[in-house]
Amino acid sequence: MADIQFLNVDLELESQQDISALVADLDKRAVVLHYDKDDTRQLARFEANSDAISPDKAINELCELIESCSKAALKQWLTCSRRTFDLGFSSGHSPKCFNEAISADTLLRISAIGAGIEVTIYAVED
Repeated sequence: MADIQFLNVDLELESQQDISALVADLDKRAVVLHYDKDDTRQLARFEANSDAISPDKAINELCELIESCSKAALKQWLTCSRRTFDLGFSSGHSPKCFNEAISADTLLRISAIGAGIEVTIYAVED
């Protein structure tokens, strides 16, 4: 039987403007999971380059990366219509009750950089 567990946090970005400088800055210290651009928008998805054991720790690592970006990259950050921390969990049969906390300080940090939170739960594969 599979256990419920925290998997990771992805940072998802979408912009109608160029975000190549932002992607390049984040690529120095994060894993670029996806970067795609067409005539109307650019999409990017990142993951912290560490084995964060909690959503709170992973989010703070990603916030640190964003906060350390160049001025040009931060300007591009502000053009993003989507700046989301997507918390990934695998569902399971146990434990009966499962929770993960995000501290008030982390929530303030997310708000200060103009980002949001999303939760993705992946089904158990039998």
